[in-house]
Amino acid sequence: MKKNLFVFIFLLLALSSFCQELKTKDSLQLNYTLHSPGDVSIAGSPNILFGTPNGTQFAGGIKLRMFLSKRISFDTDIVFGRDYIHAGPGIIGLPVWLLFSRPQGLNSDNDEPFSDLLFYVAAMVLSAEHIAYHIPMKSELDISPYMSLLRYKSSYKYGEYTNPNYAGEQFSFALGLEINRYFNKFQLSPYVEYNVGYADHISGFNAGVYCGYYFKR
Repeated sequence: MKKNLFVFIFLLLALSSFCQELKTKDSLQLNYTLHSPGDVSIAGSPNILFGTPNGTQFAGGIKLRMFLSKRISFDTDIVFGRDYIHAGPGIIGLPVWLLFSRPQGLNSDNDEPFSDLLFYVAAMVLSAEHIAYHIPMKSELDISPYMSLLRYKSSYKYGEYTNPNYAGEQFSFALGLEINRYFNKFQLSPYVEYNVGYADHISGFNAGVYCGYYFKR
């Protein structure tokens, strides 16, 4: 656990130093209106997972982001590999946010069952468990520290599903930093994060590079 935390802190400081250098070189070109409420991005990535029951392994991921303001976004991702998957409730909640934000909304015909509406509202509220704050560095670059409080994680050792040394399925906490470089509508976003399970308290960290498309509202 200490080794993983040390590596995470080292990578976090390296990313922060890189971003500070970019900010110093281009401090007069900051653009504080890069994002607008309702902007959305979707991206896919290769990932490296450290500290899983299988040690280090490769995975793939998809990330969805919706901006609530110029600085704050709700994010959600799903990452999957061999005997590994993690995802947040925003996988359901963010699409519901987008539907509600349309002019007609979800209940345009007034025939939506009340129980379904409660589910939609709960999913939207739970989307707030993964939140990011965006700090502009240049007109085409920002950094976004983020935190996830209720990420569901399922992780097993290959072929072993009853190992008592770790919790195969649990909720977990994640804290990370992402650098977002925009090329018009496209974006490239390397990231590194620290994560720990609530049940077994085993920590690890993930890294990857998201490649995606940015939709202006």
